[in-house]
Amino acid sequence: MTIFKGLIKRRSNTYNIYCDESSVDNPRANFMIIGALFVARDNTPNIKSEIKKLQNKHHIRGELKWVKASEKSLEFYRELFSYLSALKPSNLFYRCIVVDKRLVDYKGYHNEDKELAFYKFYYQLLKHKLEKDKNYYIFLDFRPSRAKSRVRRLKRFLTFVCGNVIKHMQAYPSSDNVFIQITDVITGAIGSSRNKLVKSKIKEKLASIIAKSFKKQNLEFCSPFNEEKFNIFCIDLEKNK
Repeated sequence: MTIFKGLIKRRSNTYNIYCDESSVDNPRANFMIIGALFVARDNTPNIKSEIKKLQNKHHIRGELKWVKASEKSLEFYRELFSYLSALKPSNLFYRCIVVDKRLVDYKGYHNEDKELAFYKFYYQLLKHKLEKDKNYYIFLDFRPSRAKSRVRRLKRFLTFVCGNVIKHMQAYPSSDNVFIQITDVITGAIGSSRNKLVKSKIKEKLASIIAKSFKKQNLEFCSPFNEEKFNIFCIDLEKNK
């Protein structure tokens, strides 16, 4: 059994948030998933160092991505998610929002703008987890957008509701950040499982590894709001109809 160092440090008041999404533009997918990995900022170098050790141990090179999962990477992911799941929620936790795209009223609420709707759901993902006595640095996976101000406006609306807790928010290429890459893997697994798009045995195994690491049978559940470590929030778009 691998013994990991640095599992516990003092409780942090500052978090890095790493975001990515899945199945947003796929016409075969009924559900889009927007995910966020919250990591205590003080512990980020420590955790990153442990991830690097696992990559070296298993000879994992290049970017971690759900779509690039391979047989040779499965044992790496087994150890990686064993490590991440063992961290206390105060050091690291994951949350995503599941949106049934068939129920989104783009005309009534989003000016028939799918990109606008996407960032509104990003807002819903983050606003309930930003606490007013903490600080946050938010790293979004870069995606082309028609309106260049989308990220700035997202930050402005979150600041209006949550106060001046966001110290930084910017979109970055996932290739530059291993935590965004891990968010991609988790969020991609949830998206493929929820949309029944997993046709690869390797990806089925990886989705199962992730679920079992967090003591879940699969990735198709909906969490109660107060679930701290691994929260899949299924937004109810029918309750206001």
